[in-house]
Parts: sequence; structure tokens; C-alpha cells
Amino acid sequence: MNRKLSKDIEAFLDMYPIFFLVEETEVKLTLDGKIDIIDVDGNYWDSYDIRIKVPVTKYPNIIPEVYEISKKIKRENDWHIANDGACCLDITHQLLLLKNKGIDLISFYQNKIYPFFANHQYKLQTGNYANGDYPHEFDGVKYYYAKEFNLIDSELIIKILKQITTNKLPKKEAMCICGKFKFKHCHLSTVTKLIQFGQHQLKMDLALFILDSNEKK
Repeated sequence: MNRKLSKDIEAFLDMYPIFFLVEETEVKLTLDGKIDIIDVDGNYWDSYDIRIKVPVTKYPNIIPEVYEISKKIKRENDWHIANDGACCLDITHQLLLLKNKGIDLISFYQNKIYPFFANHQYKLQTGNYANGDYPHEFDGVKYYYAKEFNLIDSELIIKILKQITTNKLPKKEAMCICGKFKFKHCHLSTVTKLIQFGQHQLKMDLALFILDSNEKK
């Protein structure tokens, strides 16, 4: 266990003594504990038993795996949870950005893990997620590209992703991939942000956009 991980685990367990380190291997630490959902007025809503698996070797440039083990959440896509209890805390792209930056376990718990379960309670009570629902699977990817990068045209997205994944990007002074303006004044900033997701994720996105485009023809 590296020094930062050891320090972060100690700080996390001090702040949340209801969690316990239940397993430690060379590749992963496992924490089991309970989350109590309490609203801003101090009202108790419910509790969940959860498991947090923290990869060791590249910490803090990792994303913990989070499982709901009390089985209070229906194993359905609408609840953003897998059959084994693995929780979808956010779209993969956002988690990759966190991974690149490096996480702090307490902040990750407060900003990703706790809100996931609080949101489940909110939906049970109101019928909707607090900040609206996020589309599932490829629909979520399309929504993310549109929301974060204003990329709606699938054919343009395919062109951009092909050029990134084959390292054939235009020079800054050359015509942009979209064919409208110079690259540096057009989609360069978008491409720079997309590159942060890494080749593996971008190739998966490209394959999905191509498949979707072919199905519409």
C-alpha cells in the first residue's frame, strides 16, 4: 500500500467509523460499511450496506468499485445498478477524468458514492432523480457528447474520433475536421478534451457511433 493510500484509508475510517477494512491484497483493498441517508433537515430516510473495492497499485489514479450489498435497490437499468450490485456512479467518461486527476477517497465518497444512494431515496420518494435521470448505455454516451462538447452530428463525431484514434489530426492552421474554419479556431479545444479519455475509451465510443450510424442507414 502506497503512502497516500494508507493515509487516505486511515482518514476515511476515522471520519466514517461505521466502515471497516475487511480484506487487503496486493491489488485491492475492500471496505464494508453502512450509509445512512439523512436529509438537510436531519431526517433519517434509510440505510444501505455497501462494499467499496479500492485498487492499490495505481492509487490515486483509480476509480473505486462500489457495490450495494443490502439488496435494497432493484437490479434494473433504471436504477443504475448491475445484477451483482455494482453501482454506476457516473458516466465512464467523467470517472476517467477523475481517474486522470487522481482521487481522494473521502471526496470520492462525498461527491459520488453518498449522492448515488441519496438519489435512490429521492427517486423512491418523488419518482424522479434529484438532478434528472441520465440515459443508459449508448444513449448516455450520445447525450454526454451533446451536452459536454455540443457534438450532435454522429458523422462528425465519427470523423473526429477516427482522426484522434489514428493520430491523423490536422495542423492548427489547417482546415478543421468539420471543414468550416481553421482547426485552432474550431474543434481543437474539443479534440484536446476528448484526448483525455484515452485511446481505449475513444475507440469504444467510435465503434458504438459507427454501429449506430450503420443501423440507421
